[in-house]
Amino acid sequence: MRLERDVVSLVVLIALLTIATRSVNYMVQSTVPPLARELGLTPSLIGALAAVGAVGQLIGSSVINVALGPSPRKKAVVAAAFAIPLVLAIFWLSGVAELWIASFLSGLSFGVVMPNLINLASVRPEYAERLLAAYSLSLSTSLVIGPAYETAILTRYSYRDVFLFFLPLAILLAALSPRIPIVGARSADLRATYRSALFSKGFISAALAITSYNVPFIAFVTYLPIYASEELGLAKAVAYSLFLPFFAVSMLTRLYMFLRPVRDVNKAFAVSVALTLLGLAVFYASKNYLLLAAAMAILGVPHGSVFTLSTIMIVRTTSLEERNAVNSLFSSYLVILGTAIPPALGASAELWGYGAMWLVLAPAVAAMSAAFFALFGKTKEFRGLT
Repeated sequence: MRLERDVVSLVVLIALLTIATRSVNYMVQSTVPPLARELGLTPSLIGALAAVGAVGQLIGSSVINVALGPSPRKKAVVAAAFAIPLVLAIFWLSGVAELWIASFLSGLSFGVVMPNLINLASVRPEYAERLLAAYSLSLSTSLVIGPAYETAILTRYSYRDVFLFFLPLAILLAALSPRIPIVGARSADLRATYRSALFSKGFISAALAITSYNVPFIAFVTYLPIYASEELGLAKAVAYSLFLPFFAVSMLTRLYMFLRPVRDVNKAFAVSVALTLLGLAVFYASKNYLLLAAAMAILGVPHGSVFTLSTIMIVRTTSLEERNAVNSLFSSYLVILGTAIPPALGASAELWGYGAMWLVLAPAVAAMSAAFFALFGKTKEFRGLT
């Protein structure tokens, strides 16, 4: 498919905004836990700290984005983008008390910005699935650039210093934020909007699909560097580098999905589930760096595919008028997972060790996947390319 010039410009804008936003967002999510550990927080408190950031993101995505009309939402997006460099400076200066405040402010800011990036695909509805693939590919690109950059930083500097090194990307986001087009109007009846979005086929299918992968993904983001350092004795830069094969394979998966749009969503999701379970099995059995890296590479395929498939499910089953509410609710659901999962996993790690914590992930994946196929295994919208 040959893309029109304005669509190409939109793809470039999506790529720059997404790479800048997600690189910084992921850095915060994965760097705050080891910094908090260095400051003396226990695994359960680290989980609670991650939950505080997720609560802020939930408020931004599910309240601010849905409640505001286009003009005030545009102002909120720009204000949030300009707040992110200031939050990074707070992280750099923070002690334990400031860490909690900065985590909440960071979550709130990213919660306002990120759902509007998903909505960019709806600026040109006829190219929506291709633009979603470009968005997902940009996410994966950011998750190769960011961890590679941080791994290099950690060879010479501390976790605290990482926040300063990511300031240029945060400033790029702030500079580009006024160019973000706002899609979707404020509903006159917010309660009806939420109810309709919550019970829509697009939201429920996407939520079940993403849960099957996000449970292990959140576990890795929060605890993998700590586990690899404390249990396996790896240096901090080496431990953090385990994210590189994971995100590199994820990026290649999304590049493939951009070049070859998905036709049968259910078949692609079934393959992703199988690879998730295989990757978790290899990870659980791994006791050295090479096997862990191999497990993370396997898990990179479903990381690259499941989010893209979830957003395609929303596009195929919602109207343009519904999409902002469903996307905001979907983003909020991701945040709820990020709120609930880290404290639960941190508590299990304290009580029974990291081995038990990793062991509970596979049953959660299997249960959510089974629920998805029971409800949507025969859904016609997921069977052919629209």
